Amino acid sequence: MRSLGKGLNLISALILGAITSLICTDVILRLFRYPIPGSYDITELLTSLMLSFAILRSFQDEAQIKIDLIDRVLKENELNMVNLFSRLVTAFFLAILSISMIYSGLNSYISGEVSMTLRIPLYICYIAIGLNAGIASLNETLPILRIPQEAMTKLPKLGRERI
Repeated sequence: MRSLGKGLNLISALILGAITSLICTDVILRLFRYPIPGSYDITELLTSLMLSFAILRSFQDEAQIKIDLIDRVLKENELNMVNLFSRLVTAFFLAILSISMIYSGLNSYISGEVSMTLRIPLYICYIAIGLNAGIASLNETLPILRIPQEAMTKLPKLGRERI
């Protein structure tokens, strides 16, 4: 799962480079009165893809926002329970996001929804976001499933565990 996160993050970085190149090229060409048609559509679609590909690595590196105030107040075992609950809630909401985005993508495909200028099909982005959210949900769930039943009384530090 770790190598998948690195690979998706690399794709995200390449997309970011493409977006930067597109914007710079469009700005330069606008000086000569030759803007790139549909640059807004391309930028919007690539940005949504870039963010969806970066979700998994963000969760693997624990780069999401968290509040350290709770860490100072609770004991280690209580903190582990909070981390377990946090992972379960995160996995649940990521699973809901995944299902709803894939559903929206299928509806977009059926209805033939496309971007305004270039007529790019939008279902590709919806489904990509849904699949990446689903993979991130699995990433949050797998460490919980690996806890042996006898160890449930002594919960491991789920926040620092890597797959």
